[in-house]
Amino acid sequence: MTRQTSSTFTAAMAANPGEVRARATGTSGSESSRRVLAVLLSFTEENHTQSVQEIATYLDVPVSSAYRYVGQLKDFGLLEEAEFGGYRVSLRAVGLAAAARAGSAGLAEVVRPVLERLARETGETSLLVRRLGQAVVAVDIEESRRPVRLRFEKGVLMSLHQGAGARVLLSALTPKERAEYYKSIWAFEEDPKLPTDAELADIAAAGWTESFGQIEDGIWGTAAAIRVNRSVVAALAVAGPLYRLDDDKRAHIIEAVRAAATEINATVGEGTNA
Repeated sequence: MTRQTSSTFTAAMAANPGEVRARATGTSGSESSRRVLAVLLSFTEENHTQSVQEIATYLDVPVSSAYRYVGQLKDFGLLEEAEFGGYRVSLRAVGLAAAARAGSAGLAEVVRPVLERLARETGETSLLVRRLGQAVVAVDIEESRRPVRLRFEKGVLMSLHQGAGARVLLSALTPKERAEYYKSIWAFEEDPKLPTDAELADIAAAGWTESFGQIEDGIWGTAAAIRVNRSVVAALAVAGPLYRLDDDKRAHIIEAVRAAATEINATVGEGTNA
């Protein structure tokens, strides 16, 4: 049986969006914008249709405010009314994921054979993730062929601070960008368990990291930075269930991911600009 991770994390939610409720902590324009974005990102494959009351409960705001946020998203064509009540994400929003994939097409062509090789050699799921605003998306994935495996979806927004790939990208942000992101997270979560500046500095210096249970309990992952002209543009990652990954296997996967990232960096030109 396939084990499927939620993988629908947002810049304002933790690993289980159904268990986290946004906090109404201000009324500024920027705070209102964050809540509007939180409404949009609360829709998932499993939670594809919501009523205004459900949205209000999720955000912990009055129903009148939820109506206002939904109305703004309708005005932009990002939400639409469902046939049997409630609201759902429109096809226009789906185009955002397509745009993210299209923007990564050139890099994805280089990475595709590497993802296939990593999944084959490690037996675990490999993926290429990129930052999209204050979130990350998987732009290409090669799933493990094992009966019990992780599944991620292309284009689905994930947290920028949970998981090895996300933290590689987070470590590449400027202090100002990181402060803005952390401020948005604290506005919606009471205990987001954000990495410290020292931890991120170590990741940036090393160019790779690993994670234990950050996305979901019992899940391990490792990721290495992909650079173009010295700038981190993506992260190459491998993830799998921890129960079958002992110290030796994890060390082997880390070595394989770092070597693959070095190979990609040389191909896309990072090696000539280092």
